[in-house]
Amino acid sequence: MSHSANLRKNNSGKQNHNSLYLLFNLVSKDFKLRYRRSILGVVWSMLNPLLMMIVMTLIFTNIFRFQFDMYPFAVYLILGQTLFAVFQDGATGAMSSIIEAAPLIKKVHVQKIIFPTEKVVFAVVNFCFSLIAVGAVLAFFGMAPSWKALFIPFLVILLIIFTLGVGYLVAALSVFFRDVMHLWGVLTTVWFYFTPIFWPYDALASNGLDWVYLLVQFNPMYHFVSCFRQMVTGIPLPSDLGVVTEFGLCALFAVVTFGVGLFAFKKLEKKFILYV
Repeated sequence: MSHSANLRKNNSGKQNHNSLYLLFNLVSKDFKLRYRRSILGVVWSMLNPLLMMIVMTLIFTNIFRFQFDMYPFAVYLILGQTLFAVFQDGATGAMSSIIEAAPLIKKVHVQKIIFPTEKVVFAVVNFCFSLIAVGAVLAFFGMAPSWKALFIPFLVILLIIFTLGVGYLVAALSVFFRDVMHLWGVLTTVWFYFTPIFWPYDALASNGLDWVYLLVQFNPMYHFVSCFRQMVTGIPLPSDLGVVTEFGLCALFAVVTFGVGLFAFKKLEKKFILYV
């Protein structure tokens, strides 16, 4: 191997090491900023999904009278809510990451893709703490996780890939079109309500909403949430496609979305410096 090839290899290794170091420091910084001057600190990562679950359970079981007999509605709710939060928090943070990092980007040569990636990693770290809340709810209702829960890490990896794809795309677009940041809030709200988080998917067909029933099948987050619920509880709902099929669809959505997002980001990143 020539001297120049060795030099390129060493420089590449050094650059990767610096990128990982920067990624770690950015995650640590975000973690400290989020819980700064908070008495409970990181405990809020567990309390937030619990409190939201309690409020929504009271509303939808006592006011709207939703009927759900497969397992406790609170379990159904917190599983969907917790997983969707990974996508929503990760993609939303990624969207504004390049603009927020503008002062650093203008001064230092750094791999720009680090910034949206860090936001997704930070969302996953919070998810790990939220799983404690999920475990507490399962224990409260006397439910033990299914053996299929062993495959949750693989599902989370697919969700990370999917979220990165969406995050890269909206991060790139928001640099050139600031309107994306305003539209994204509306889009994620619609996306949340369009995903069976707090309403049973089977209720659509029974209420004559067959067209919505079919449309939801094209919602990637429906399949991620459905697969997650089946892995944790081991109980498929009547409308579920089965955990293997759901996992396969999640993989398809993840790979395609990541490819599109990464391509768009790499295509546009050279022009970021002109617009941030």
